[in-house]
Order: sequence, then structure tokens, then C-alpha cells
Amino acid sequence: MKRIALLLVLAAACRTAAVPDNALAGARTPRASVDRFLAAARAQDIQALGADFGDEKGPLRDHSDRAITERRLLIMLQCLRHDKAVISEPSRGEGGSQVFMIDLTQGSLAATSRFTTVKGPSDRWYVEIFDITVLQNKGFCSKSGG
Repeated sequence: MKRIALLLVLAAACRTAAVPDNALAGARTPRASVDRFLAAARAQDIQALGADFGDEKGPLRDHSDRAITERRLLIMLQCLRHDKAVISEPSRGEGGSQVFMIDLTQGSLAATSRFTTVKGPSDRWYVEIFDITVLQNKGFCSKSGG
């Protein structure tokens, strides 16, 4: 009887638990990758931003120089501070990528930036690039903000 009870306890301990989608890097859809990326930027969460910034190989933090990636993410956090984001419907980009035009507002500042998402491993989507120059030119990247 003790063996059966022990086997039941072990079997229960070994069951597979579903991992919440927000605990994984990347997102299930191109739109979700943009949503998660912008939410991370708004929250100024560098770890979450790094989980959704990547390419066809997955999150950049997992396969690029760590120091360079961290610097890039810090710059992105500064430039992507926003109060509001309006995301367009996607258009098809090169190589199966999806492109979104996003209207960002930060205080009295407003800019429209192009975000490109790509599919990586395990059918997860990542923000690969966005037009940071537009944000710089509109004053989003200054230390004082809008």
C-alpha cells in the first residue's frame, strides 16, 4: 500500500504544467510581440524588453554579445517611453516579416515609427527592428522626455 501511495505522489509531482505565454520569450503572433514589446518599454522593464527583441534565431539576448545587447536595450527603453501607442494593422514585409506603423505619444510629443516583427524558433514572434531615428528626431530620446 505504501508503494502505491508513493507512486501516486511521484506521478503527481512529475505531471507537465503549462507554461504561461508571458513567461516565454517572443509571442504567439506578430501583434502580440509588438504589444508585449511596447508594454515592456512603458514599464521600463529591460528583462521583458529583451525577451521580445530578437530575430529568426530567437531573442537577441540569447545569441549576441551581452554587453552590446544590454546597451541597445537601455537606449530603446529611453526612446520608447510613451503615454499612448496606437498600432496599425500589419502589412507584409520581406521574408515573411510583419510591419506595423505605431503612433506613439509621450507628453506633448508625437511620432510614427515603423516596427518589423519576425518569426523565430518554436513559432514565436519577435520585434526585430523599429525606426528609432524618427523617435530621436521628435525628441523622444531626450533625458527630460515630453
